[in-house]
Amino acid sequence: MRNTKITFGTLDRLWKRDLVPKDLERHYFLYWFALHSGDVDHIAETLQVHRNTIQFQFDRLGLSERSEALRKFWLILAQGRQKNPFEADFLKFLHMDESQVLFTLDENGALIELWRSGFPFRALSAHYILWALRNGRSKLWVQKRVGFSSHHCMRLLVSILDPRTENGRWLAPLKPMPDEIYVRGPKRGYRMKVKMS
Repeated sequence: MRNTKITFGTLDRLWKRDLVPKDLERHYFLYWFALHSGDVDHIAETLQVHRNTIQFQFDRLGLSERSEALRKFWLILAQGRQKNPFEADFLKFLHMDESQVLFTLDENGALIELWRSGFPFRALSAHYILWALRNGRSKLWVQKRVGFSSHHCMRLLVSILDPRTENGRWLAPLKPMPDEIYVRGPKRGYRMKVKMS
């Protein structure tokens, strides 16, 4: 992925703004909606998931019932594409959709770069939990923020250390270390215990 340091730095700043992965969900799905003009089949093919998965997300976010209006507005923006870059038009499109989260032009561009690279949305949770760990957040704080159990948070953290996993591959540039996730016991070597108070 290009500009990985910049892109992950943008995620760090978004988390510091008190956002969580769920707050980026609308940006993610509207990006793919715009890129494929709302064609669910094309989006599913690009993301390599079943079309019902995309349809479910669109329904849940209220995009399906407004798909025609959104498609028309996006086409109007696209007609002036020679004047404005994709990123600028998409930011107008995103805010027109009455998104409750407002992004700066730089944040928007970095997120588009992230989605364009193929970064899976579900990997955001692992990134968020690792960021929280590195910033001294408590285990209870993290669980409340992401709505996951302690066990699931631990599973995500451990997956980052394994390059064979999706999280491990995509978050490798962050260079996660075992000592961040495990603590050394006096007799039994490493044991699984997140260093969150």
